Amino acid sequence: MIFKLKHFIKTDLFIYFTLIFAALVSRLPFMEKFQSSMDGPQYSIAVVRYSFEQQTPGPPGYPLYIGLGKFFNLFTHDPYSALLLTGVLGSVLGAVILFHIGLKLFHRNVGIAAAAIFLTGSTFYYLGLTEYGYILIVPTTVLLAYEVYRIFILHKKEGIFLGLIFGICIGIRPQEILQIVTLFALGFIFLPGKEKIKTIISFSLVTLLWLVPIINAVGIKQFLDMFNQSSALIAYRGTLTANSFNVIKGFLLSFGISGIFLVYFLRFIKKRPHLVKNTKKQVVFFSAWIIPGLLINIILFSDHPGYQISYLTGILILLSYAIWKKTEKNNFLFIFIIIIISLFNLFWFFYNRDPNLSKPYRFLSFHYSEIVKNDIKLGGKIKFIHENFDPKTTLIVTNSLYWRPYMYYLKDYRVSDIEAIDTNIPMYMYVKRDAINWNRKEYVSKDLFLQIPQNIKNIVFTEDNAKNYIKNYSINVRSLPGNSTITSISVPKNSEMFYKYHFVEIRTQ
Repeated sequence: MIFKLKHFIKTDLFIYFTLIFAALVSRLPFMEKFQSSMDGPQYSIAVVRYSFEQQTPGPPGYPLYIGLGKFFNLFTHDPYSALLLTGVLGSVLGAVILFHIGLKLFHRNVGIAAAAIFLTGSTFYYLGLTEYGYILIVPTTVLLAYEVYRIFILHKKEGIFLGLIFGICIGIRPQEILQIVTLFALGFIFLPGKEKIKTIISFSLVTLLWLVPIINAVGIKQFLDMFNQSSALIAYRGTLTANSFNVIKGFLLSFGISGIFLVYFLRFIKKRPHLVKNTKKQVVFFSAWIIPGLLINIILFSDHPGYQISYLTGILILLSYAIWKKTEKNNFLFIFIIIIISLFNLFWFFYNRDPNLSKPYRFLSFHYSEIVKNDIKLGGKIKFIHENFDPKTTLIVTNSLYWRPYMYYLKDYRVSDIEAIDTNIPMYMYVKRDAINWNRKEYVSKDLFLQIPQNIKNIVFTEDNAKNYIKNYSINVRSLPGNSTITSISVPKNSEMFYKYHFVEIRTQ
């Protein structure tokens, strides 16, 4: 008996270290080199200057994610690199904790399957290579679920840990409370009275640890205004059809072909209804974990798979359980299936869908080739602007997708997003944004012209198609890496820029 126990411990330790190694070598070499999203620059700037007023980050923010970035920044001295390392940490913790929870809830093979899908699935892989806090939701939500499992099913009296983990979950991304509060409540309700008090105390203490620094950084007024701004984020933001499509997309991107085992799992239960009767608590537990988040993403909003992480982790455990049950009597078949699933996921993520870089960059595609495309295109343009244009005499004109990345990397330049040039949708076209030295200004103006500042001698248009918009004026077009171009014009003093959708005209007084 002792020999077998030692064998199991050695086996599990080997798996833990293997997963840590796999997470590191699969993430560190492939991290994005340039900001690939609109939100990333907000987080990077927040590491050095936390401000709701400046949307760095946008409220209610990612307190513990930014806090971890501040910690790593002590070593990297680069906020962007620091947050990328935070994503790698989330990948390491996610793989290890998923294996551990799968092992404790069901079987070692459940943990192996969950960790393998997590390390290779497009959603999780992408979020581990880019500047997003969503990847940290995986280990924290799974830990919360495990603690609820111990309380609700194993009857453990662990109120302190429940409050502690819930406080950390909310600290990573406060908005997640909508998706995980039902799961938390399931554990809280079944605690004795004294343990409930311990839960409240530990949750309050953890929350204060990240809440007080935020209030200290932004001030009371910004903090109170944050609630008004955050309420707009909770408002309805999509049709039922669009949300449902995004949910299906999130499922496919996250699990690949392993999703077929969910069908097997449902058929398995249908043919053996007596199993459900014997595991009613497990059904309640997984329902509390999965259904609230799923409904919120379908009914309210679901922009991309990152919003779905909380409930996707529950489905991941169930999928892994289904794989184990299907291969329970044949370990070789289990290994074969995990290899096939992992190889397919890796192929799906790394397959280059645009080898000639002839198509526009697809924001949030959750494929590695788009990360590389952005690195080449955005990196080439930033380097060219730095080497050829004086920040004191140059105005950068871009669109909403790239405004924040350019304002981050071209900190000393005036960077403008003039929406009317890129869209003719009334609710967006009158929005204008300006930034210099990481100070942003956003306003609405129906005046479709710009009085060019006296110090500006050159205007640089970053979009590839900008060369087609500028009418009756001499332009300079430069071809850059990745089949991209950058367009610049020289402007005299007292010039005005008139514009509308896909049209720019320079007039002198």
